[in-house]
Amino acid sequence: MPKHSDKTEILEPEKYYHIFNRAIGNEKLFVDETDYIYFLSKFERYVLPIADLIAYCLIPNHFHFFVRILDPKEICKNLRLISIDSSEELIKQSFSNFFNSYTKTCNLRHNRKGKLFMLPFKRILAEDDTYFISIINYIHRNPLHHGLVKNHIDWKFSSYAAYLSQNNTKINRELGLEFYGNLENFLLFHQENRAKEGFEKYLKE
Repeated sequence: MPKHSDKTEILEPEKYYHIFNRAIGNEKLFVDETDYIYFLSKFERYVLPIADLIAYCLIPNHFHFFVRILDPKEICKNLRLISIDSSEELIKQSFSNFFNSYTKTCNLRHNRKGKLFMLPFKRILAEDDTYFISIINYIHRNPLHHGLVKNHIDWKFSSYAAYLSQNNTKINRELGLEFYGNLENFLLFHQENRAKEGFEKYLKE
């Protein structure tokens, strides 16, 4: 069963997390296409060295990620470090740098000041791999859930299209497809929109 409570989960190496957050008040995280691109570029710079990205979706006022935190040796290699004194602090700082950097960019672009994200950002530890397929499906269908499109495949700012492509991607496609068995099952699961019983325990909103 998943760990789920009001406390903030510590992000630990080699574990899987559903990470999500929203803008404060009625603000938008993404005003135009450039914002979406900047956000993903910041994620690539600050978070990809410490985590595998398995799925994501960005919509105007919030985002979802499904990630696997890398093991300390991989993190050291990616960041060109000899060793890590505290994996917890380094991982925490990587996400903090990510959000702070995007906020500064967004404030400059849109002539705004102050905080942009709710704090702390939400993270849910996913321990049962039978639920991973439901998490990925939920993330990819999020724009449909919010009435932004009539079909999830039409939303531009999610990782769904990356699973259908043969092009290079920052998504760990191989890891994601392992959960489904193959691409055919991935497509079928998304089409049928099935979810494991009790999956709502992995969500906070």
